[in-house]
Amino acid sequence: MRIVAKVVNHEISRKDLDREMACGGTEEQALKRLIDRCLLLEKADQLSFSVSDDEFEVSLMQLLDEDEPLGLPASLVQELNAQEMETLIRRNIIIRKYVASLYPDDMPIPAEKIKELYQEQIENFCCEEMVRCSHILIKGEHALERLTAIRSQIHDADDFKKVCESYSDCPSNKCCGDLGYFPRGRLFSEIEEVAFSMQPGEISMPFESPEGCHILMLTDRKCKCLIPFEDIEESLGTHLGQMEREYFLLRHLAELYEEFYSQILIFDDALK
Repeated sequence: MRIVAKVVNHEISRKDLDREMACGGTEEQALKRLIDRCLLLEKADQLSFSVSDDEFEVSLMQLLDEDEPLGLPASLVQELNAQEMETLIRRNIIIRKYVASLYPDDMPIPAEKIKELYQEQIENFCCEEMVRCSHILIKGEHALERLTAIRSQIHDADDFKKVCESYSDCPSNKCCGDLGYFPRGRLFSEIEEVAFSMQPGEISMPFESPEGCHILMLTDRKCKCLIPFEDIEESLGTHLGQMEREYFLLRHLAELYEEFYSQILIFDDALK
């Protein structure tokens, strides 16, 4: 077994590296991730973290429900022998327990800090202007001519609904041609140009798009507005907690690299 690196007493084999590279990134990035884990594992070992049989069994069962068990493609997991599987599971549990002891998953984030993030990035917390339309779609030859004749039969929303059910070539004809709410940039520009120029209740004249010929009826409009802090405080807190946890882990790993610098050995010949 070729050893490509050693972190204190933990060896990283060529097989480990090839497996990690399957998760993405360059060889250098994959090796960095493996060294990071070895550093965390070494510190956890020094502090006598361990894995009970119950913890191992629970983790093993949870793997059955994961698309990428142990963070690896399923095809690679199937190639692991029983000993390799157990080693990886136990190491993952120990590392997770060690990190949680330093920075618990439920570490509370002060409300003032969440509010500060909201105010600093307030331009990102605006709802886009959106409109809701129903449409009648006619496709094929002479579509515009046919739709112009149809438009003469429409005087109000009730007329629109009847005509839509009878003539529209879009499957949405079953629900009065409803396109739902959409912001700019979602549909064909020809549709959006007409839709965003209308007022609720207004019915357009026929026009063309790459999809065919349309008549639009604007049913609602939502103006651009600021999302209240109270509506996103919880999700912002979760996001901020994840960010702070990641920053903490990066800082801690930097400290471990410094602490174990002389005991991190990379065998360049083995990497070739």
